[in-house]
Amino acid sequence: MAYWIKETDIAIYLMQGRYWVSRISKYPSQKNPKEQVVNIGSIKDWFSRPDYPTAMTVSLGTGAPEPERMPEPPPKPPEPPAPSGKTNASGLEVIKGFEGWSANAYADPATGGEPWTIGYGHTSAAGDPKVYKGLTITKAEGENILKRDLLVYEKAVDAALTRTPTSDQFSAMVSLTYNIGPTNFQTSTVRKEHNNGNFAAAANAFLLWNKAGNPPKEMAGLTRRRNAERALYLSQDYRQYL
Repeated sequence: MAYWIKETDIAIYLMQGRYWVSRISKYPSQKNPKEQVVNIGSIKDWFSRPDYPTAMTVSLGTGAPEPERMPEPPPKPPEPPAPSGKTNASGLEVIKGFEGWSANAYADPATGGEPWTIGYGHTSAAGDPKVYKGLTITKAEGENILKRDLLVYEKAVDAALTRTPTSDQFSAMVSLTYNIGPTNFQTSTVRKEHNNGNFAAAANAFLLWNKAGNPPKEMAGLTRRRNAERALYLSQDYRQYL
């Protein structure tokens, strides 16, 4: 809903709909009782918003009632704990979205060979089946392999945590571990800050894992994935990055 400005005998308001979200009060002038003084310093913040106000109404001397303040939003219910250490549907969407699907084994782009990958990002490091050049699988086989792989990474994340995560937090960390491996997750700042209860710092630490290659360089696809995982960890809109 668009913002606008309303001036009354008492104050100047930043309005959204029929409610004000910010207010600047007026005070009688000490030199001229017919004048009022307004500290307009905070008005600059109103116009620095991306959806800054573009219209204003003046209601001086009309006797109209002052507008009401925007009600506080109801508190968001806390996320439930992760159900039995399982990746939720959102986490699965992130993993599938970024891993992609391939029925045929393909070479690592950095080496031109090992490690070979198939299905939803499955490599031999996650367990059977061993992936080699020329291997092909069906979509049903790929789904079963993904389920088995998730068990490996879910177990790794669960073992690394000392603080119970929400379902979204757990699923985001499983997606990260699916991509960087259990050993890297174990030593990651994400795990450390989560266990310390510093959830904002843990969320931002996802963004550190956006480089690949030798020497390492930032990869656009990894940056998008890390932003999606960070958003999921915070129970925010991760789909904007898919």
